[in-house]
This record gives sequence, C-alpha cells and structure tokens, in this order.
Amino acid sequence: MSKQSSYVSGWDIGGAHLKVARCDHDGQLLEVRQYLCPLWQGLEHLENAIIAAQNELNNHHDLAAITMTGELVDLFANREIGVAEILNCVTQLILSEQCQIYAGEKGWLSVEDAKREWQYVASRNWQASANFVASKITNSVFIDLGSTTCDIIPIISNQVATSAYDDHHRQISRELLYTGTIRTPLIALTSVAPFDGQLISLAAELFATTGDVWVMLDQLNPNDILDNSADGKPWNKANCVYRLARLLGTDAHEVESASWQLLAKWFAQQQIHQITNAILQVLSCHPHQQNHTIVGAGIGRFIIKQCAAQLGYDYIDFATLCQPELTAAADHAPAVAIALLAWQQLT
Repeated sequence: MSKQSSYVSGWDIGGAHLKVARCDHDGQLLEVRQYLCPLWQGLEHLENAIIAAQNELNNHHDLAAITMTGELVDLFANREIGVAEILNCVTQLILSEQCQIYAGEKGWLSVEDAKREWQYVASRNWQASANFVASKITNSVFIDLGSTTCDIIPIISNQVATSAYDDHHRQISRELLYTGTIRTPLIALTSVAPFDGQLISLAAELFATTGDVWVMLDQLNPNDILDNSADGKPWNKANCVYRLARLLGTDAHEVESASWQLLAKWFAQQQIHQITNAILQVLSCHPHQQNHTIVGAGIGRFIIKQCAAQLGYDYIDFATLCQPELTAAADHAPAVAIALLAWQQLT
C-alpha cells in the first residue's frame, strides 16, 4: 500500500468504548470519534460500534491499525481468549489483510500472529501513545487520564522508560493507576469524607462516581458523557447531588447546596492527590531526571494540568503534537497514536 493511496484508521478497542481516529496519506488527522461499547455485555456491542464507525467515517477500505484493552472484560475467560475473540469479531467486518495489530516491542502483527503473540497485544494502547509522544518530545512524563484509568509513563532521551509492560506489573509500579474521570467509584478514593464539620464513613456501595464530582464542578459537560451513571439516571447536577447524598446515608434536599459543592471539591482533591502521589512514585525511579514536562491526554487531562501545576512542571497538551490540533485527538490519544504510527511505519 503506497503513501499516495493509503488512508489509515486507528482502532482502540476498550472495554467500555471504541475510539477511532482517521488520517490521510499526508498524516493529517481527519476525524476522531468515540462510540459506546459495553463489551462486557457481549461482542454484539463491538460489532455495532464498528458498524457505526464505518457508516460515519466511510473507512471500510482503510488500513486498519488495531490496539485493545477490551480483552480484560469479564465476558472472556482470560486475556488470551479475549484477544482472539475480539480479533475474530473485528475480522467479520474488516478484511484480515487490511488489519495490522499493534504489539508493542514486537511491532506490527497479522491477525493470526497477534493471536499467537497475544501477550504483546493485550492492553498495549498506552505503549502506542507513549511511543508517539517519545518521537516528538525528548524528556517528559506522558499521562493519559481517561474515564477509567490513568497511565503515567516516563520518557527519557526519546525512549519510553517504563518499568513494566503488562497490567499486573504496571499496577505495582503505579504506571497504571485505576482511577478515572467518570467511572471510578468515589468509595475507591476514600472511605470517609468531611461533612457538616465531621468525618463521616461512606457507604461501601457503587452509589456515586468521579463523573458526578467533575460534573458538579463544571469540568465535564454532561452531554459529552457516554457512560451510564451509577444509578442510570442522567448526568445533571441535581442527580449528581442525589447520588453523593446516598454515599452519606442522607437525602440531597436535607442539606443546602453549598455543602454538596464543598464535598465535591473535597473528593476532587482526593483524586488529584492520588494521581500526584503516583506521579512522584513513578518519577522516584528516575531521580536524576530534572526539568520534567508533563504531556497530558485523555478526557481527564484538566486534572493532569492541575497535578502539573502542583508539582511545578510545565504542561503540554497531546493535541499540540498532532496536525491539525484537534481537541478530540487529546481526548482519545491511543486511537490517534496508533493511526499516526501506522501511517509512519506501514504506508
């Protein structure tokens, strides 16, 4: 496939969303899209998301560069089976010969080779993003904070300096932190919260999530959230307060609104503190690396910007590394990175 004739679509197949980025034969981003894909509920949701993307982007004949994290959902007995079944699903809708699977340090694999080398395919979307950033910035910390997780990846001398590659060891090093902008239960941030001048124990239930907090603080637009809330009700501020109240064993109308705003700010600070601590743990492996720049990506990069300010580091938005500088490119960095890496390396 020649650079003159090829367009590339990058497919990032997650457990909750499908993200797709498309670039032309000059490496210019054309579109970046996200589709709801609750994969744990069945592979038909992935099929529907792929069809929706193809109908919207008209990318049926593009080179398809693929990465994934969806193999982790409990629909699959294990990650190996998850990789295989996701690829089987994809190739029902995209020709196998059009597909190139990102496999980290193994490079690009065919569909069948990817099934055999599944360990290098499972949950490597962060590596695509980090390698793309490393090609642009000599020294930095790349941080991608999405709806569910946060990747914290040091880059030194244009090389990804991660201490691990699989999720298990990345969770140990905290290069993978299970905290996100929308889906994280607030009980995962803390077991107590200050309210009416006292610390109150929180209900250990999925009553409210970080999405409620950031909507209340006007950092997330409710209309942009595809995920369901904890109780399935809309993401307006009144419902967010209602969900927070349940954590405290009370009702929203029994307390003045200013108290709920203070509580939301407190939860926000717990998450910022959690992420900042993880950044410092990751950086502790590289104590001689100075003058850090943080490159922020993901829908929660407004949080990363606050973390950078607290640490006294410069902040760069991922979108500025792309042409054109689309906001959606930073929202969905792995899909963009996988498309642009494939354009550079395969066309």
